[in-house]
Amino acid sequence: MERKLTLTDRVYLSPCKNYKRENVESALIPMLENILQDNGFADDWKGKNVVIKPNLLAKRAPEAAITANPLLVELAAAYFVKRGANVTIADSPGGLYLPKLLERLYETTGMRHAAENSGARLNLDITSEKSGEFTIIKPLLEADLVVSIGRLKTHMLANMTAAVKNLFGSIPGAKKAEYHAKYPDKRDFCDMLVRLCMENAPQVNIMDAVVCMEGNGPASGTLKRVGALSGSANPFSLDLLLCHLMGFTPGDVETVALSIEKGLCPKTVGELNVIGARLSEYATKFKRPKASRDAGLLKLLPKTVAARLKKEKKPVILEKKCIGCGECVRSCPQETMGLINKKAVIHRENCIKCYCCQELCPQKAVVVK
Repeated sequence: MERKLTLTDRVYLSPCKNYKRENVESALIPMLENILQDNGFADDWKGKNVVIKPNLLAKRAPEAAITANPLLVELAAAYFVKRGANVTIADSPGGLYLPKLLERLYETTGMRHAAENSGARLNLDITSEKSGEFTIIKPLLEADLVVSIGRLKTHMLANMTAAVKNLFGSIPGAKKAEYHAKYPDKRDFCDMLVRLCMENAPQVNIMDAVVCMEGNGPASGTLKRVGALSGSANPFSLDLLLCHLMGFTPGDVETVALSIEKGLCPKTVGELNVIGARLSEYATKFKRPKASRDAGLLKLLPKTVAARLKKEKKPVILEKKCIGCGECVRSCPQETMGLINKKAVIHRENCIKCYCCQELCPQKAVVVK
């Protein structure tokens, strides 16, 4: 893997009020071409391996706005297929990483349709290899270009999931749990996400802010319409823009704060070169996840006072909603969950509050209180 990130301050913001093909195409394709130019690429993709890496968190329908929109994936894939590239759609969702489960995931999320319409292939290769400190799925390791496509959402642990967090999908299946267990501290986990993004070097980053998620994202929040697409060659600059679009500060989003500290993006949103629409036209205020809702107030207080006032949020099972599917048990990095009488239970002594159970529960039977 010899890709290298272009750490530009150029970010793109384009109106896209809905998912009608003509609206998405007119916003996406010029943005995609501009980002390729920012990377210094010639328009020669014949025989090159291009991987479209969508956010496919879990087996959810497109209208749930939990995964990447299939039309965005289709149009991006078709762009490179028409230019002779070998295009693969690949991601590793939360939970087990097996061919049969991937096939069901692609079907439900609309990726099979996107692949058929564009001429891309769907990845069923579940092998992975070591790259630096990380274990990464093979298609990403073999790619000449990675096109990362995500959806703007809040996140129970990281506060925001956008361009940087999307690359956590490069870690194969249940291996993700090992990284949660290895980095139980939020800042350490987010620092790992920044390093992982650097290792994957996604040179085209597209974030869907047409329909987003606020509140208890990335899977149990409420939908929020913003009506824009954003993109950049630099995932760190893009996340700085999106952090402000959501009404957060860099201090609220550890991945952004760490990116600034490491010199991977400008220090302030005012130093970004925003091309297209003005940020002020789309800047709004997203409801925070419950796990971080007090953060803004607590930061204004002395540390000793904040420590006394802070109530640690923890995942709680709603028994009436729980169907005993075991998805939370399989996803728990500490193996601290189980099933009793076909209902999920959490053994508190080992819980590291990573919120994987809340993130992956298909029934929204896990809440944070």
